[in-house]
Amino acid sequence: GLYARGFQDLLRLLDEADCWVKLSGAHRISTLGPPYADALGFARALIATRPERLVWGSDWPHVALPAPPPNPGDLLDLLAEWAPREDTRNAILAHNAHRLYRFRAPPSP
Repeated sequence: GLYARGFQDLLRLLDEADCWVKLSGAHRISTLGPPYADALGFARALIATRPERLVWGSDWPHVALPAPPPNPGDLLDLLAEWAPREDTRNAILAHNAHRLYRFRAPPSP
């Protein structure tokens, strides 16, 4: 759960270290299934801790799942609930990955 030692250790590591976390896997930790409401608290705790160190991922290809794989679009839609602010979503979806992977800026037209 949210107060489990392992998750609290992850939050501390994210807060204090040179650490990045991928926001993904709601379908893997949810016991309720779609729309994965029980994953909301985990995502919001990570976002509240250090949004500039988060990236988003769909976890595709979805392997070793006991049920049909989730729709990646549905997983992406969760981000709007997890991060209501557009600037935070843009950072998680694009800007943070640009910094993490040191992508070069596109050439000027």
